[in-house]
Amino acid sequence: MRGKKNLPIFLGYAVASLVTLAYLATQMGGEFFLQGTYHVKAVFATGAQLVANDDVTISGIRVGKVESLGPAAGGGAAASLVIHTQYAPLFKDAHAVIKAKNLLGETYVELNRGTTAAGPMPDGGSIDQANTLTPVEIDRILDTLDPDTRNRLVLTINSLGQAVAGNGAAMNASAGDLRLLAQSLQKIAATVASTSDRLDALISGLMKVMQTLAAWHSEFRAMITDWDRLMQALASREAALQGTFKHDDEVMAIFAQALSGPAATDLHTAIANGPALIDNSNHYLGDGQQVFPQLAQNSDSIAGLFYELASVMSGIDGSGQHMWRVTAVKADASVDCPPQDVQTCQALGTYTPK
Repeated sequence: MRGKKNLPIFLGYAVASLVTLAYLATQMGGEFFLQGTYHVKAVFATGAQLVANDDVTISGIRVGKVESLGPAAGGGAAASLVIHTQYAPLFKDAHAVIKAKNLLGETYVELNRGTTAAGPMPDGGSIDQANTLTPVEIDRILDTLDPDTRNRLVLTINSLGQAVAGNGAAMNASAGDLRLLAQSLQKIAATVASTSDRLDALISGLMKVMQTLAAWHSEFRAMITDWDRLMQALASREAALQGTFKHDDEVMAIFAQALSGPAATDLHTAIANGPALIDNSNHYLGDGQQVFPQLAQNSDSIAGLFYELASVMSGIDGSGQHMWRVTAVKADASVDCPPQDVQTCQALGTYTPK
């Protein structure tokens, strides 16, 4: 009878114990107790303060946790991630990033599932280091600075602290001006947005100019090279050019000397007689315009005459002389000489003045 009375109490203790154990298992990371899991390994450059049981999220939703963390075979840190099966699978081009959760240094892993075109990643797959990112810690940035730069940075931070110390009220008062500044910046942003099309066109034009310059890069280089060669050739010919200029000066001196002597008087005389010579030439050309057309009309007769003379004068006597000779004949002085032929008659001696 006593055992039967204690049975409900025993069952109550048993149920309470199981509930407590389940709660403790859940709080101690037993959220995957009696649930299916999906395992992925992510290789990071460094652990970056990542520890076991840190959260794993996808698009800000917690989907699992960091199960363990250890060194990777090829360098870096390998994190084993366990994910609930309802968020599986990831794809082969998935990405993983370690992010800071708060200022205390707590971190978590953010996953990007990738694309379905890459194909699903099997359970136990790995995200290579090429597809992971690790936050840069401030200590690593400071380590890259040399001691002098670090000392100057410390002085700058201390000076900034001294400048703002005790000026909290003034800074709070000036904070109201930030709204006006934000409004002004908003107007500037609206103006820039309204001219975005023009800016795009300008940038497009600049890109075309840069592409053209890039396409003509070799031609510009060749042109500059040719110009350099030309300058070198001119430099090498400088002495020859100086000699040429010297000879030019000598030639000009000779011309000056020639024109300053008696030849200058003859030159002036020839220039003064030039108009009369031009008039005589014009007169001759005018007469020629009348005579030459007449000769052209009788060209056939003249040609026949010369042909007959050639046939007649081709004979040669025994002494080797032509049978025909042209002999000057003195005309009778009693013959009247026409007025237009007076000069000819005087030359022949047939003109007697009356």
